[in-house]
Amino acid sequence: MNENWQSIAAIAVIIVTVALFIARAAKRRKKPGCGGSCGCGK
Repeated sequence: MNENWQSIAAIAVIIVTVALFIARAAKRRKKPGCGGSCGCGK
C-alpha cells in the first residue's frame, strides 16, 4: 500500500508540471511581436 500512494503522487506531480508548461507556452504564443508593452502599437 505504501508504494501505491507514492506512485499516484508522482504521477499527479508530473501531470501538474506538464499542464503548467503547456499553459505558459500557450500564454506566450498569444502575444505577437514585442507583446505591446513598449508603446510601439503592436
